[in-house]
Amino acid sequence: MTRTRHILTTLLATACLATATAAAESGQPPRRGPYPDASQRSVREARYAFSSYGGFRVLNVTSDLFAANEFDFGITDDDFRTGSFGFEFDFAVLPRVDISIGIDNGNAETYGSYLDLVYDDGGEIEHSARLAVTDLSLGVRLRLLGGAARVRPYLVGGFTGAYYRYTEIGDFVDFETADIYYDVFEETSFLPGFFAGAGADVAVVRFREAGSLDLFGEFRYVRSQGQHTEGFDGFGDLRLDRSGGLFGIRVRW
Repeated sequence: MTRTRHILTTLLATACLATATAAAESGQPPRRGPYPDASQRSVREARYAFSSYGGFRVLNVTSDLFAANEFDFGITDDDFRTGSFGFEFDFAVLPRVDISIGIDNGNAETYGSYLDLVYDDGGEIEHSARLAVTDLSLGVRLRLLGGAARVRPYLVGGFTGAYYRYTEIGDFVDFETADIYYDVFEETSFLPGFFAGAGADVAVVRFREAGSLDLFGEFRYVRSQGQHTEGFDGFGDLRLDRSGGLFGIRVRW
C-alpha cells in the first residue's frame, strides 16, 4: 500500500510539473492576472439587498389572559396560527456582514364561546378574538460563504419591537348580575424583544454589472415581552414566542 501511494504521488507531481512547464513555454502574451470571473466580481460589488417574503408562524403565548381564554372559551394558541408577509433592506458593513432592517406583519381571527354557559334557548354565547402583530427588526446577517457560491447559507439575529393589538368583540356574561351584553375589549402594546434565524440564498440570476436575483428560505424565532394594557391590564405579564418559515425573493445590487 505504501509503495502504491508513493507511485501515485510521484505520478501526480510529474503531471503537475509537466503542465506548468507546458504553460510556461506556450508563449502566451503577458497578463497581470489572475482574474476572478465576472460572477465573482459582480457579487463582491453588491452592497445592498431588498427582500420580499411570505411565510407561516406558530404562536406560543405566556399570559394569564390567554390561559383564561382556553379555560373559559376553548381558544388556544393554535387558533392564532397564521401566515405572515414582510420586507427587509440590507446594506453591507463588512465582507459577508450586513445590517438588516425589516418589517413583518401577520394577523389572525378565531371564535370562542362559553364552554359551560348558553342562552336560555341553548344557543352559544359567542365572541370573536383577533390578534395582530407587526414586527420591526434591526439585526445583523452573517453570510457564511462568499458570493461565488450558488447556495449561500447565512445566520441572522438582532432586536425587534412588536406592535401588538388584541381585540375581543361579541357577547359576554356579567357574573355579578348574570346579564349577557355586547361589548368590545381591546389592547395595544409595543413589546421589545429579539429574533434569531438561519437560512440560505440560492442565486437564480446574476446581473452583468453587479448583484443577483436570489430565492431564499429561512427559519426564524422571535420573542417579545411586556405587559397587558387597557382593557386587559389586570392580566399582568405578556410574552409572545413566534417561530416559522420564511420564503421569498432577494435582489442584490
